Amino acid sequence: MERTSLALLSDQSLLLHAHRECWPLVRRWAPLNCKAARDESVALASITIAPTGDGFSAPRPNEPSALRLGQVDVWMEPDNRVALLYGATHSVGRIDLESMDARLELDVGAEPHVGENVYSMLTIASALLLGRMGRALIHSAAIADPSGRSWLIVGDAQSGKSTTCVTLAVAGYQLLSDDQVVLWRTDNGLMVEGWVRPLHLDEGWESGTPTGQRRTVQPSEMGIEFSQGFASVAGTLHTAVAAEQPTALAPIPAAEAFTGLVRQSPWLLADQSAAESVVAVLSETARLPSYSLSLGLDTYGRGPKLRTLLDSVLS
Repeated sequence: MERTSLALLSDQSLLLHAHRECWPLVRRWAPLNCKAARDESVALASITIAPTGDGFSAPRPNEPSALRLGQVDVWMEPDNRVALLYGATHSVGRIDLESMDARLELDVGAEPHVGENVYSMLTIASALLLGRMGRALIHSAAIADPSGRSWLIVGDAQSGKSTTCVTLAVAGYQLLSDDQVVLWRTDNGLMVEGWVRPLHLDEGWESGTPTGQRRTVQPSEMGIEFSQGFASVAGTLHTAVAAEQPTALAPIPAAEAFTGLVRQSPWLLADQSAAESVVAVLSETARLPSYSLSLGLDTYGRGPKLRTLLDSVLS
């Protein structure tokens, strides 16, 4: 059966295979900067997504789930070798964490809810497989300054992550992601690779006056370039909107930074066998320089001003 195969990481270690019927749904999740898989022999893990009934099926467990993301529940088998996923509209999945292979099945005709299931299921499968690879998937943005150092931008929804990314990207920073990043440790320090997707930007960004209405924008529409690759991590910025106050950057303790990172990793404890290594990555990240970034209207849509503030503190 015809399928699309993408390398979710630049080193080709995690692959995504989507059958033709599923691709229109998968495309909503698939990062824009991921390239076609070149050499499947080097992959450590893979995710295959196919129409319902093509393979895996199992009864839904009765006990409480280990994780719920959106409408998708996850159960871990007692030995932590297999994770079972169940969503609405007959969406199911089985992740073998020993062979590092995930198989997800969809009822492709069950729109609109199946689209939400796809996003959650692919995120969960990626997070659990990456955890076994000693890597952490975080709901976070990331930008790299002109010197190549990257900063994670951490915060809840509507905390200004996308706006900060776009504002800095048009001022000379590089967009790594405004949604999800993969983080891991190397002998040379912490590294991050971002998954770029369409941006969710306030309607009033260009004029500097927020309207409260959001729109979806392709990075290319903003003149923002990106590529698949990784960068060293310099630290974290924890965003919050304080429209009536001037934008301010202030250091925060490692414990506060760690709490913010854990909050954006809701799948952290689902797989107990990988939790320790993932926590270690988050803990090491939190010990890097960390700041609260309180975003006021004075830098809203004003890239040079926000960049000047960050450069004066972070350089």
